[in-house]
Amino acid sequence: MKPALLVQDIQNIWLYEADSNQDLRRSVEGRLDVVNAAIAWFRKNRLPVVVGYTEDPAEGLVPGTWRYEVPESVHVLKEDPKATKRHASAFGNPEFGALLKKLGCDSLVIVGLSASGCVLGTYWSAFDWDIRPFVLKGGIASHKEEHVRFAEDICDTVDLDELDRTFL
Repeated sequence: MKPALLVQDIQNIWLYEADSNQDLRRSVEGRLDVVNAAIAWFRKNRLPVVVGYTEDPAEGLVPGTWRYEVPESVHVLKEDPKATKRHASAFGNPEFGALLKKLGCDSLVIVGLSASGCVLGTYWSAFDWDIRPFVLKGGIASHKEEHVRFAEDICDTVDLDELDRTFL
């Protein structure tokens, strides 16, 4: 398999804009080591890292604005391919599926937000593109920890220490 890593929706707006997001921010911050280790593993193995964004001009989520961008604590690069979406699934934008096919990827490892929304939406939509999805255990976050456990329970998962055995 040739996987891509999708860093899904870890954007400033979801983490820093409202008091109600404190639980989400804690959830993300507690998983940044796993997310960044996954990014490093994909780079070391010369595999694509795709950064997923929610774009919504009505919410001020437009490229180039602070609300839209990924926090510096997430080790993505400006040159990483980007995928924007307006709804839960990254595959809702057909350019994302086409990008994965162009990159020769037949599988996808998902990290990021939100376990019960965008992560699950993207996970289930991957099958429509003949892409085998995985959730990186310890790499997805939510405002409720039971949502993380649920997503990890119902999805195919892979641990950081299993990436070599699974994909190389």
